[in-house]
Amino acid sequence: MVKRLARQRDGNASPIVAVSAGTGQISQYAVDAGADLLLALNAGLYRSVGCGSLASMLAYGNANEQTEDLLRRHILPNACGLPVVAGVMASDPAIDLDRQLDHLRAIGVQGVTNWPTAGFIDGQIRLALEEEGLGIASEVELLRRAGEKGLATFAFVLSETDLQRFAEVEVDAYIVNAGLTPVRFALGDRRDALQSAIGYINEMIEVLRALPSRPLCLVYGGPFTDVDDFSALFQQARIDGIAGGSVFERLPVQAITSNFVRRCKALRATGPDLEHPKRHEIVGRSDACREMMATIERVAPFDVNVVIEGETGVGKEMAAALIHQISPRSKQAFITLNCGAIPAGLLESELFGHERGSFTGADRRRIGKFELANRGTLLLDEIADLSPAAQVALLRVLQQREVVRVGGDNPIPLNVRVIAATNQSLARLVQEGKFRSDLYYRLSTVTLAVPPLRERTDDIPDLVSAFLRKTAAELGIPALSIDERFERKLARHSWPGNIRELMQVIARAAILEDGPVLRGVHFHPDSGGAELSPIANARRVSVRDIEVALERANGNKSVAAAALGISRKTLYAKLTRGDGA
Repeated sequence: MVKRLARQRDGNASPIVAVSAGTGQISQYAVDAGADLLLALNAGLYRSVGCGSLASMLAYGNANEQTEDLLRRHILPNACGLPVVAGVMASDPAIDLDRQLDHLRAIGVQGVTNWPTAGFIDGQIRLALEEEGLGIASEVELLRRAGEKGLATFAFVLSETDLQRFAEVEVDAYIVNAGLTPVRFALGDRRDALQSAIGYINEMIEVLRALPSRPLCLVYGGPFTDVDDFSALFQQARIDGIAGGSVFERLPVQAITSNFVRRCKALRATGPDLEHPKRHEIVGRSDACREMMATIERVAPFDVNVVIEGETGVGKEMAAALIHQISPRSKQAFITLNCGAIPAGLLESELFGHERGSFTGADRRRIGKFELANRGTLLLDEIADLSPAAQVALLRVLQQREVVRVGGDNPIPLNVRVIAATNQSLARLVQEGKFRSDLYYRLSTVTLAVPPLRERTDDIPDLVSAFLRKTAAELGIPALSIDERFERKLARHSWPGNIRELMQVIARAAILEDGPVLRGVHFHPDSGGAELSPIANARRVSVRDIEVALERANGNKSVAAAALGISRKTLYAKLTRGDGA
């Protein structure tokens, strides 16, 4: 089993997907959708009745008995030949470890992992467990004996220290826990949580890379709740796949499980190129695109601030992310803040953080964007929208290289690279007295201009091909192409919405048209009638339109929103209100 999965990794194929199933239905749906492994963890039983995974560690019953019940009733009867990895609670005094491992192998289990793990426990209880030999030491011994018996060994780890202890017995794979999966995120916290988790995972991978062997590495839990999250993870971290249960076990169960597994398998677990770290994520071969890429590659290695200017929808954030990815800071966090989306009174709290009780509503300490981005990169999008007071505060941070949280007293030293993005000319705003010149010079060591799509029309065929592959994978349909007439229509359009508009046009055609060759029957270039503006289009979209688009997109909200020409935020808002307002 492990050798097959290792060949899959070395062949740069799709990522490994391991599903922790709590019911036979989930197991069956995962198998049908193309999962690589089934995990039998007693946590699945608790999730199936609406509890969190950590309930599996509490004394509601014997964990090993619960896992065996799950194996016999749900997992093994529906595995259809798929490898099964079972959790074993090594500190269970009611079992003979060797006998338990022989029994699991006899009933068809091919691998084991240390679940429930003492790694979730800290403080005095953890110290007491370790002193009694019931902590990580017992789990290391479990996997050592399992390996001697020919079982595949998967070490479930939550810290670098524990990882190194499992390395002593040369386990076959690591399941790195990225934290708890939240039910929902506070406004603005989602992307920060993703980047913090990716940074932590990369730190764990650094320890793995120092090992003489090449064990597999899967990621479990954390803030990764949809396929786009895992796509970002695979781009920024050299992992081999994912393991999890809660991301699959959502309603409607069959559609979510099948769609999620299939879309994950359509991704590529490439990770950053460790020897040649330049990642050419920006699609295009035009002179304008080549010139932009040359500038990015030239400036990225140098620790200087950058201003990125360009129209809405041209891909300024992608350019900023690429600068970060090929810079020496690539293993650290990439944090973003849309300055135009934050009320002026809250901006300093967002940037610098605040202490509990510092103002009405500050019921807890909040870490600001600068602290989150320490040693990494901070993208300040729509920088031109900063108020004069916020410009002064930002200038002070850039000069002093430290922040003081709102309501705090102690300065916090920082090492942050700032990239500022704007759809306006900062130089012109300086001349008009709308932007501080001293802040402008601090930010704009280098200014990168991202060309609009109408100036790089030679790139449209390459962009269309990339969007067709992505859309087909997300929808779970055969490969798509466009006919010559549609291609000519795309070339005639002026693309006021730039690349974002092109993505929407392709996604909408894929959903609304039948057959593998798209004809663009719903697209009309400028010369034949302008497209609806996003605001006008949003007003005309009804809840029924959204329901139909979601059905055709197999529940993928990003694809459905793109097909309708609205944002995900607008889609959620309309569904919540339940009307077409």
